[in-house]
Amino acid sequence: MLIIDVNKIPEQGLSVKESLLPADVHVAGEEGFSLLPGGSLDALIERGDDETVHVRGRLAASLGLECGRCLEAFAFPVKQDLDLFYLPHRAGVGAEEEDEVELSDRDMVVAYYGEGRLDLGEVLREQLFLAIPMKRVCGEACLGLCPTCGRNRNQTPCSCAPGQEGDPRLLPLKDLLGKGPKQGFGTD
Repeated sequence: MLIIDVNKIPEQGLSVKESLLPADVHVAGEEGFSLLPGGSLDALIERGDDETVHVRGRLAASLGLECGRCLEAFAFPVKQDLDLFYLPHRAGVGAEEEDEVELSDRDMVVAYYGEGRLDLGEVLREQLFLAIPMKRVCGEACLGLCPTCGRNRNQTPCSCAPGQEGDPRLLPLKDLLGKGPKQGFGTD
């Protein structure tokens, strides 16, 4: 289980070695990606004198993503060192106070736990979301789908002409943008 009772963390720290399950990491049913089997967390959780919690360790997992070029599923490896600090969430300090907030340097590197419990699943979920690349591509050499016939050019080549790419209904738009044949507006 990835929920840690902060008051039960021993003085020498708590060693955590866990296999990752989608439900424990709060990504079951996530639409943007899936957590593939075989992920693990190897971490040491230490509690400071001032109720801070320090999580150090290594996250290793594979995410199931869809390529943005060829639309095929692929595994994206995540190997990330963790060095995270947590403070207890204080009662009376609501999340509703979001109008004009100035963040200090400490607020940028510290997160919060509540009710004396740290949910490592939520911590790992956040780390997985941060690891997902902006451009999801199965490989830099991916040729993608042909815009004319829709074939996956990684699997079978197509015979579509290179200049023929795109929807022919959009050709007038190319003309308007100056990327098609010149049509005169008062030109000789």
